[in-house]
Amino acid sequence: MNVTLLRTSFEALKPQAPRLVDRFYAILFEKFPRVKPMFAHVDMASQKNHLIQALALLVANLERADILKTYLTGLGAKHVRYGVRDEHYDAVGQSLLSAMGEVAGPLWTDELRNEWAATYGVVASLMKQGASAPAGVGV
Repeated sequence: MNVTLLRTSFEALKPQAPRLVDRFYAILFEKFPRVKPMFAHVDMASQKNHLIQALALLVANLERADILKTYLTGLGAKHVRYGVRDEHYDAVGQSLLSAMGEVAGPLWTDELRNEWAATYGVVASLMKQGASAPAGVGV
C-alpha cells in the first residue's frame, strides 16, 4: 500500500469533496439502480457528509490496522440493517473509483487507480467480515 500516494491524492480531492460524493451517488444510482430504493428515506446531504468523513478517517489511519478493523467491521455490521449485501460492495467500489477518476482528472493514473482499488478491496473485506459476524459478537 502506497500510503503517501493515497494521502496525496485524497488531499488533492478534498477541496472537491462535494463534487466527488455527488458524482459517486449519481454513478451508483445510474449504473446500479437496484440500490436506489435503499436510500429512499435517507437524508442525502447527511449521507454524503458521512461518506466524506469515512474516507477522511480511512486515509488518516492507513497505518493503523487496529483502528480501521474496529471501525470498518462495525460499519459493515451497521450496514446490514440497511439491507446491504455482499454484491453491493462491488457496485460501491466501481462507482467510487469512477467518481474519483472523473474528479481527479489528469491526476488519476493507473497506479493511483490500482492503489485505491486495492485499498477499497481491504475496506470491503473488513466491512463484509463485520456484516457476517453473529449479532453481539465482537470481530
